[in-house]
Amino acid sequence: MKGDKVTMPGKRFREHQDGKYRVREISEHIIAHQGICHGQPTFRGTRVMVHLALESLRDPGQTIQTVAEEYGLPVEAVADALRVAADLFRNHLRLPNPWGEPDEPTAVVTLARVPRRRNPRG
Repeated sequence: MKGDKVTMPGKRFREHQDGKYRVREISEHIIAHQGICHGQPTFRGTRVMVHLALESLRDPGQTIQTVAEEYGLPVEAVADALRVAADLFRNHLRLPNPWGEPDEPTAVVTLARVPRRRNPRG
């Protein structure tokens, strides 16, 4: 499994084994390691879960710099987490196109099956 890539719409994550654990490299600063925090995405080289840093940004007055200082992370790592979250919303959390046009990414999350209709434009 060393060096395998996982395919998701618009994104490929590199995966490899670390002993008996599987590791998914989500970005330059974010990994998911089965042996660290039960596989939750964390910042590389830490046990700080990405969702905790992102949730801290909800609080009024918090900035990327203050969150990075709070968790002892580089500012680039927190900014990278925001970029990954934006990618998830843009590419993976939307409903599929009801006309099934091939130029759009396929949704990973589908809440209901949308019947395929004929394209009214063609």
